[in-house]
Amino acid sequence: MPTTFMHLADVHLGYLQYQSEERLKDFSRAFQQAVDDAVDKKVDFVLIAGDLFHKAAINPQTLLQAKRPLEKLREAQIPAVAITGNHDGTRYGYQFSWLDYLQADDCLTVLRPTFSKEGQLILSPSNGRSGGYIDIKGVRIIGLNYLGASTPSVLQDLPRAIEQLPHNDHFTVLMAHFGLEGEVPNLSGAISYNTLAPLKTAINYMALGHIHKPLARDNWIYNPGSLEACGLDERHWHGGWYHVTVDAKTHQAQHLRCKRRPMHRIRVAVDEYGSPVALYEAVREHLNEHGEAIGLGPVQPIVQVWLEGVLAFDRHDLNTRYIEEMIIEITHPLKALVRNNTRSTEYEVAADERLDRADLERSVFADLIIRDRRFSEQAEEWANLMLETKTMVLAGNDPEDIAKAISKRMILLSGSKEAAENLAGLKSKLAQLKAEMEGKDVD
Repeated sequence: MPTTFMHLADVHLGYLQYQSEERLKDFSRAFQQAVDDAVDKKVDFVLIAGDLFHKAAINPQTLLQAKRPLEKLREAQIPAVAITGNHDGTRYGYQFSWLDYLQADDCLTVLRPTFSKEGQLILSPSNGRSGGYIDIKGVRIIGLNYLGASTPSVLQDLPRAIEQLPHNDHFTVLMAHFGLEGEVPNLSGAISYNTLAPLKTAINYMALGHIHKPLARDNWIYNPGSLEACGLDERHWHGGWYHVTVDAKTHQAQHLRCKRRPMHRIRVAVDEYGSPVALYEAVREHLNEHGEAIGLGPVQPIVQVWLEGVLAFDRHDLNTRYIEEMIIEITHPLKALVRNNTRSTEYEVAADERLDRADLERSVFADLIIRDRRFSEQAEEWANLMLETKTMVLAGNDPEDIAKAISKRMILLSGSKEAAENLAGLKSKLAQLKAEMEGKDVD
C-alpha cells in the first residue's frame, strides 16, 4: 500500500509583518490550512523543513499558533517531523529551543545529527529527544538542521554516514535547510547542484526549505516555498506544500498552493512629472487604473506604490504620506505602502568666488532654481524675487507685508493656479539657499 506524506517549510509563525496583527494571523492561518489538508488527505506523516517560527524568541500567542495545529495532527495520528531552520534555532546562550519544547510535549519529532570529535557526521536513530533519522511506514527520513557555512562539507560526508546505517529497502528522504544555487539572485551560502549530485544514488527525495520560492529539480529535489509571502518581492512565488505518494522506490509529488492575502506593487516612473502635483495626479491615475481589479477580492490586499526614476523637483517636496492616503482611498487595503526609490536632482551649487557679493547671491539663487523644472524657465525672475525677499527681511519689514508682497509676485510669475504649489517649493529653496550661503560665508 502506498505511503503518503506532506512536505512543507518556511511557515514563519510569529512574523508581525508591517507591524500588522492581521498579517500575524495570516501566517497562522496558512499553517492551519496546510495541516487541515494533511488531515483531509490522511497522509502518513508531515515534514516541516525548517523555519516553523520566524524567530527564536516567541510570545505565547505564537506558541499557541504552532501547538494547536500540531495537536490536531497528533489527534489524527499523523506524526510531524521537523528540522531547525536559520530563523527558529536556539537563542544565544541557550541549548533548548521552542522546537525542543514541542518535541518534549509530543507535538513533533526534531531531527538533528551529531558530530564526532573529528567532525564526522553521525546519524543515530531518533529516540524522541535526539537523533538524526527516523523510519515511518517504509520511509527513512534523515534530517539536517541549518548548518550555514558547514553545509557543503557535511553534505560531502553524508553518503558515508548513510552507508553506515542499518541496511534496508526504505525509500530515503533527506530533509535539509539550504538554498539551491541559481534559484534566487544574490542568495549567500547557496549550494550548487553539482555538490548535491553525488547524493542522488542514496537519496530518493530531497525535502528542502529555506528559500521561499517553490522548485522541483530532476524529480528528486523539492522546495515547496513559504506558505505566506514574507515580502512584496515574493508576491509572485506561489508557495505551498508538496503532497507526495511513495510506492516502493518511486514517488509522485504534487505541489499545492497556499491561499494567500493578495499583494500588489504599482510602479510609477517619476521622471516626466515636473511638480509634486503632477506626480500625485499620475499616481492617482495608476491607482484608479488598477484599483478596481485590486479591490475585487474578498480579502483586503497589501498595496505598494513604487516610485522610481529621477525627480524633476526637490525630494523634500514629495509627500509620501499623501500618496499613502490616496492608496487607502482608492484600494481600501489592509496596508498601504510607498517605496520611494527615486533619485534627487543634484542641488550642489558651484559658485564663482570672483563675483561680488550681490552677483554671487544671484548666481547661487539662479543655480538652485534652474535645477527644479517648475521654476527653470523663469530662473532669473525667481532669483530676483528671492533677493528682494531677503532684502525685506533684513530691513525688518513686517512678516505679513512680506508674505503679501511675495504672494503678488508669485501670482504674476506662475499664475494663481500654481502659486500655492510654487510657494511651497520656494520655501524649500529658501531653506536650501540659507544652508548654501552659510556654507560659503556670503551672508
